[in-house]
Amino acid sequence: MNIQTLEIKKQTQNTTSLDESAEIIKNFPYLDQFFSQIIIDNLIYENEKIKLRYEQNTFILDSQHLSVNLIITPVAKWSLDIEIQEAYLKDLALHVKGKTKINLKEKRYSFEGDFETFGLKGTAILDLKDKLLTYHLQSEPFNNKNLKDLMDFIVSQVELDQIAKDWIDKNIVGQEYILHFFEGQFNIETLDYFPQSMHGSATVKDAVVSFEPSVPAAHVKEIGIEFKNDKLLFDIKDPTYEQKVIDKADVYIYNLIAKGTGIVVDLTATSKLDAPIHKILHAFKIDVPITQTSGKTDAHVRLDIKFLPYDINATGTFKLSPSNFILSGVPMSTKAGEVKLDNFTITLDHTNMRYKNLFDINATGIFDAKKSRYDGSIDINSLFLDFSGTTLLSFANLLNQKASFVIENNTTQMLLPDLDTTIMFEKDNNQFIINDLSKLADHSPFMQSGSLNQGSVLLKTKDFENFDAKINLHNVSTPLLENREPIRDYEIALQTNTKTLDASTTNNKLSLHFDKDLTLHVKDLNISLPHGDDPLNIPIKTTVFGENSSLIDTDNNRTVLSERYTMTLYKDRVHLNSKRGKSSFEYEEQKGSFGIQATAMDADAANALLNRPYFHKGDFSLTIEGKDSNTMKGTLIMHKTFIKDLKFFNNLMATINAIPSLLVFNDPNFNSEGYFVDNGYIEYNQTKEALHVKELQLRGSNADIVGAGTVDLNTSSLDLQLQIKTLKSFSSAIDMIPLVGGIILGEDKRIATNVNVTGQTTDPKIETHLIMDTIKTPVHILQRTLELPLELFK
Repeated sequence: MNIQTLEIKKQTQNTTSLDESAEIIKNFPYLDQFFSQIIIDNLIYENEKIKLRYEQNTFILDSQHLSVNLIITPVAKWSLDIEIQEAYLKDLALHVKGKTKINLKEKRYSFEGDFETFGLKGTAILDLKDKLLTYHLQSEPFNNKNLKDLMDFIVSQVELDQIAKDWIDKNIVGQEYILHFFEGQFNIETLDYFPQSMHGSATVKDAVVSFEPSVPAAHVKEIGIEFKNDKLLFDIKDPTYEQKVIDKADVYIYNLIAKGTGIVVDLTATSKLDAPIHKILHAFKIDVPITQTSGKTDAHVRLDIKFLPYDINATGTFKLSPSNFILSGVPMSTKAGEVKLDNFTITLDHTNMRYKNLFDINATGIFDAKKSRYDGSIDINSLFLDFSGTTLLSFANLLNQKASFVIENNTTQMLLPDLDTTIMFEKDNNQFIINDLSKLADHSPFMQSGSLNQGSVLLKTKDFENFDAKINLHNVSTPLLENREPIRDYEIALQTNTKTLDASTTNNKLSLHFDKDLTLHVKDLNISLPHGDDPLNIPIKTTVFGENSSLIDTDNNRTVLSERYTMTLYKDRVHLNSKRGKSSFEYEEQKGSFGIQATAMDADAANALLNRPYFHKGDFSLTIEGKDSNTMKGTLIMHKTFIKDLKFFNNLMATINAIPSLLVFNDPNFNSEGYFVDNGYIEYNQTKEALHVKELQLRGSNADIVGAGTVDLNTSSLDLQLQIKTLKSFSSAIDMIPLVGGIILGEDKRIATNVNVTGQTTDPKIETHLIMDTIKTPVHILQRTLELPLELFK
């Protein structure tokens, strides 16, 4: 048959190269039985054009889907041998050469030959029985471009998830590929390709594995690939990631062709849980809140990622060895611990965390990665906060403390409810929030020594070297006074770099600076002086500057009034230099030495120092020296002052006013403003038991008082012997009579009486010797009369 053009007004039902191949195979027997030659130059259907030639056992066909060149050799009535010179299945981009055997009676067809598709070359063994095609393929080495072109075609022909396809030709890119075999079955009529029966094996050499575009790729020396049971398994050999050796990596894609495609990545490694590893975990939205900077971790991570709809099941275990790590930007270290990952649940099992010498804790609990929240407990192995040798906090073996923390926006907030404390870690801003100091008082030698047990602290630090704090203290016992009332509450702002420290109250009345030495500024506050016989032992040189600040002995209510002062304390030495107007008060004490030097004090300063309004007007000076406050000697000097409200003076005046014969001593100035002292002094020695007045001399405008005596400090009793000499105004009047004056007044022209002061200091008794003095007066007059000639010569 020779036809140039044959047009058939209908559509051919063969729409693929496989359809046409099946139709040709079905009609092969008729070619040899009925024809010696067939030539059709143009066989035209409505949907296709075909060229066909058959002569001398050679069959040539060219259609829209298929191009073949065959040599057909009849073997028996029902058997043919076909040599495929060239077969090109155009819609499959498949070139085939080889030999085929056909048994028409058994409807069995076999092929063995070579193939090439998208540059990928190999051999194929095919067996077709009825409609079922069994195939076995293997290839020569090929490259990633050949694979990509092939996979692009496969995706267009079968339902293959794009992500799965990417894992085959994009996420894994090798320098060389080889298909050891690929076999399966195919129904050429129904086009069913039976994915569960497909089986294949391949090798990829020098592969780069990319988990996600934003994550650095891993390198694998060789990957063995096996496709079986609709799974694509990757046998990864010698994998490295960011120069890290991965001990074991098992990867496979399941349901590659069926629905529900996903990938399982199972990794085992001994390396740092550092930033590169976190990039992989972050790519799959998994956050482990620990980043190692040194040391190693035995890590096992299994990721089961379902592509559509996207879902991930992540599990893993991280066993920490002694190493350093970063938690929310804070560098820490660990001795050991285990972190377990179960999707978004991270379990810490006695995971040790340490920061320098500040704290050492073990955490056990569950971290919810979705909520970024941890709930569990911690064992505080140690927590130690020291400043220049002063222990602020010291915890040891405080076990099973409730704890929770939240990690959000690179901030870790840890709550310790039993201690009413919150700790926040974030880059450049870490905070310790202590809401109730009483919860920490038992663990703070500093608080115990200072009786600090009420208040709160907000401590901030960028680098655990520099600290800022706001401190609220309540019911504090300090020597600072507002007027004369103790200050119990303080609001303090503090800054320190652990070497130097600056602090001040919010009202700026108190400020402190420490840098080897301690400096304290006190403004508009008074200081209560300490009591006790304990020796001073101040290891740090301390200087106190006072402004409008006085020093008060609250036990005796004695005050050193001051407008400004400087007080230095170091070891066993105390030195005070105080100024108030023209007055100066200097105090110094050290082991075995004690002294006070006060000059130009006014009455207010003297009265404040003595805690009594004894004086009105005048100026005073005081000198004291001794071994200590119990063993000393001193001199009080007064000038142009009035003594008033001194109990024994009041009682003395009452005695004088009650005895008519003593009216000579009664003078208006003696009663109204007090006893005026033009000049006077008191010299005394003091022991712990008594004050011994060695000499008392008060020279007044009208009378002088001299004497001595003792004050018993244990019983507060007096025993003074005084002599009151006549009023000077009266003596001067008598002295106007030359002879009489000399006879009555004696050599010093004065009349004197003796007074004993005894009893309690609160109400002393006055005993005069006026009767004896009166009896003796004539004798003195007689004596002076006999001495009159001498007076005349004078």
